Amino acid sequence: MTDGTTTTTTTGADAGAAATAAAAAAAATPWHAGVEAETIGFWQNKGLDLSDPKAFATKLTEQYRAAEKFIGVPPDQVLKLPKADAPPEDIKAFRMRLGMPADAKEYDFTSVKSADGQPIPQALADSLRSAAYNAGLPKDAAATVAAAVQKHLDDSRAADTAITAGKIAEEKAKLAASWGVNKDFNHLKAMEGARRLGITPEAVAALEGQIGYAAVMEAMRKIGAGTSEDTFVERGTNTNGQVTTREGAISRKTELMADTAWVDRYLKGGQTEKREMDQINIMIDGAA
Repeated sequence: MTDGTTTTTTTGADAGAAATAAAAAAAATPWHAGVEAETIGFWQNKGLDLSDPKAFATKLTEQYRAAEKFIGVPPDQVLKLPKADAPPEDIKAFRMRLGMPADAKEYDFTSVKSADGQPIPQALADSLRSAAYNAGLPKDAAATVAAAVQKHLDDSRAADTAITAGKIAEEKAKLAASWGVNKDFNHLKAMEGARRLGITPEAVAALEGQIGYAAVMEAMRKIGAGTSEDTFVERGTNTNGQVTTREGAISRKTELMADTAWVDRYLKGGQTEKREMDQINIMIDGAA
């Protein structure tokens, strides 16, 4: 220049350097510069990636859409699932919100009945209450489980009863064939044997379930026969002189009551006569 002033000429290289410097300065400044530290901390606690604006915006949108589903829902209808390492009291509070009672005694099983209409046994009810409480079950769920358990017990009992009844029926048929014409007489002898031992019909039935109907009845018959086989006789055929039917017992009683000498011995306390009359009455009355 001829006028003495200084003129600065900007070349293309200088412009490029300036742009690079500006970009570097921008990169050194995060995109969220100027945002409050508390807000940035909130983002970080939510797991948002602050290093990538695109990833940040995408994740934030996902979380917002998820939150929208609960907008307008009353607070008492929103539950927060406790973490695996949550304190026991937090887990209990969560379960109670779902319907678990504060105490195991509050589980109500009065609606649960067995097949015969009886309430479930107290011991079973207590066990179910304890298990339901430890598992954190709601009241209605516990009642459903109790009903399922009772049904299983009923079905098992019915199956066992059917099997036992079938076995007893089979053994009765075999025993009847073995005893033949003396079937009724031998049965009464068996009942007499049980009576002499002080065994009730219920106890006899229990024994039948353990060792078999035929074995029990034959054992009781031997006991009954061993104590009274010689107590009374009837003039008949194919009976070895023994009364073997109820009709025969009625006939024999009529015959004895017509025998004045026998009646006299009986009234005077004759033991032989008493045993015979007792046996006749057992057959007539149908001892069980």
